[in-house]
Amino acid sequence: MKWNILKRVIPKPLRRVLKQSLQNVRETGQYSSAKGKYDCKSISHIIFVCKGNICRSAFAEYYLKSQLPEGVLKIESCGLDVDQGLTSPPEAVCVAKEFSLDLESNRSKGVESCDMHSADLILPFEYRQYLLLIALFPGEKTKVKLLRDFAPWPDRLLCNINDPYGSDENEFRRCFRQIQRAVEGLKSQLARQENGYDS
Repeated sequence: MKWNILKRVIPKPLRRVLKQSLQNVRETGQYSSAKGKYDCKSISHIIFVCKGNICRSAFAEYYLKSQLPEGVLKIESCGLDVDQGLTSPPEAVCVAKEFSLDLESNRSKGVESCDMHSADLILPFEYRQYLLLIALFPGEKTKVKLLRDFAPWPDRLLCNINDPYGSDENEFRRCFRQIQRAVEGLKSQLARQENGYDS
């Protein structure tokens, strides 16, 4: 009864934000307890994984590729619930251009299109995706880590980078900035490993 009253009073976009925030807080605690120690010393192959491979994982792939010399790493992206060959939505394409990225050429592909076994680092965006990946690929559990783990403080206080699909450009902008900060953190860690600073 109280929830029905709140639904009438609180605008739908705000309800979505509140729901995602509460879920994110709960799942951050669960992820902290569940995640294993990442044990790879050398990274040459990274796979970003989201739901549909049309927004988050595609942006992360294109962004990291834009920040590194060509051929330094094998960088891929894919989705867990994919209609093969879909294009990125107009909002994603438009906002990606603000980061000097062209997502118009992106075509969605599923996890079967990537060699998870040869990857050194598999990076999902949400705790539920983390759980699904370690269920699908139990032998690769130590390679799976949420992308937001690489974000600077206080961004990494929460574990999920939520899906902006179906939202406006502002939500895509917010999401892509979160991804950008996390990928920059990842890039810094890669540089430290390259220079022998990480054991």
